Amino acid sequence: MCLITISYQQNPQYPFILVANRDEFFLRPSAPMHFWQAQPELLAGQDLDHKGTWLGITQAGRFAALTNYRSGPKTDQSFAFSRGVLVTNTLLNGLHLSTEQLYAPFNLIYADRRGLFYTNNQGLSEPQPLAAGLYGLCNAALDTPWPKVVDAKQQLAQVADQQNISMCQLKNLMTATEIAAEHDLPDTGISKTWESALSSQFIKIHDEYGTRAKTIILQERSGRTQICEMRYDQTGFIGESNFQINVPVMGSD
Repeated sequence: MCLITISYQQNPQYPFILVANRDEFFLRPSAPMHFWQAQPELLAGQDLDHKGTWLGITQAGRFAALTNYRSGPKTDQSFAFSRGVLVTNTLLNGLHLSTEQLYAPFNLIYADRRGLFYTNNQGLSEPQPLAAGLYGLCNAALDTPWPKVVDAKQQLAQVADQQNISMCQLKNLMTATEIAAEHDLPDTGISKTWESALSSQFIKIHDEYGTRAKTIILQERSGRTQICEMRYDQTGFIGESNFQINVPVMGSD
């Protein structure tokens, strides 16, 4: 998952709104969002290589999503667990991060009825509670002003304060394919060619890598929560799945 925007406790009717794009190699096998057979309370896609997930929500009202943290040149260091396992464990058991250094660099954003929280294993010693607001997360720390993060937050802001919000409106966000100007590119330890290609909100790099899913969550004050996953491959849009569940409102305690 490489670009996430959240409106949290800003709209009196819609306390939690999320639009998130997942970027991944097209050849990496994954299953669409579904209720997992072994954990039927868990609604998430699944990485079929390591059996974890990048984003999910549970019937108990837990939400979690992860992005990679690009902080410098890659090393040959190996890690004990896939980052996707961290998301799955957090969804099932809550936010407990005593083993965070066993994972490659990550950002994790988590919500339940207690509130919205952010953490990473690149300097934060414990999860940070977040106040009501609009947030953007990519492959650096929360709200780092990369061009696509700034633009995505502005797009969500234009929708998030409306009295009536539709899933169709949210589906149309974060679709821009324009790359950032060279002087606006971050330096995260990869080549300028890749840095440029990864700077758009919606990514497609030939038939190799790109945006493979967009997830939308629209939660109403009543707890009615609509969820949509839109999926893509090398050829473009290939389908979507829609769900509606009633769960505790994020930050309702």
